[in-house]
Amino acid sequence: MSESLIKTKEIELKRQIIIEEAAKVIEISGFKNAKMEDIAHAVGFSKASLYSYFKDKEEIAMHIAKGHVQKFYNKISVLPSMDSKAIEKLDIMKKAHMEFVKISKNFMIIRPNFTLMQNAHEEFIELKLKCFEVLKSILKQGQDEKIFNKHLDLDGCANLLEALFTGIAFISSVTKDVKFDLIKEFNMENMTSFAMDFFYMAITNTNTEICK
Repeated sequence: MSESLIKTKEIELKRQIIIEEAAKVIEISGFKNAKMEDIAHAVGFSKASLYSYFKDKEEIAMHIAKGHVQKFYNKISVLPSMDSKAIEKLDIMKKAHMEFVKISKNFMIIRPNFTLMQNAHEEFIELKLKCFEVLKSILKQGQDEKIFNKHLDLDGCANLLEALFTGIAFISSVTKDVKFDLIKEFNMENMTSFAMDFFYMAITNTNTEICK
């Protein structure tokens, strides 16, 4: 094994260790309160050394997010080929999604200007597109089985549901510190479950053009 290959693998290993330790730090402190020096301390690096692997905590968060989406996709990627009804497949997806929310809800944040490392962002989007295709195939199957609204815009609904699956969890943990006048307790899991149930109710309403 060449010296350059050894060096590359060493860098990859250190980056993975940083990602894993950063996830623990952010889970405890929240994304907003977690600092690069906290992550450096957890890894056993100096803060300066940490910046030689990642430019900021947003980049680290992107890699954590990508890992979570990858796990989610691995669980749903087999659904299009399964010999099951569309509604059963959506139920499997919901369970996989709730597991995803539980591990993602406290610290994920994606900047809308996408100032993160380009390659990481492209890989993340690629995964989201794969999830989109799985959803679209299930929605089409549901239409063919006449259990989903025939007027569904498949692309639009798959896009909306994918955003619900992998988007709602990616919020700044500042929400944990916000006090609402109308909402006394911000429960991400309950809100997500309610939103998904509401969405399913709409797409299974076969008697209206509500989703057209």
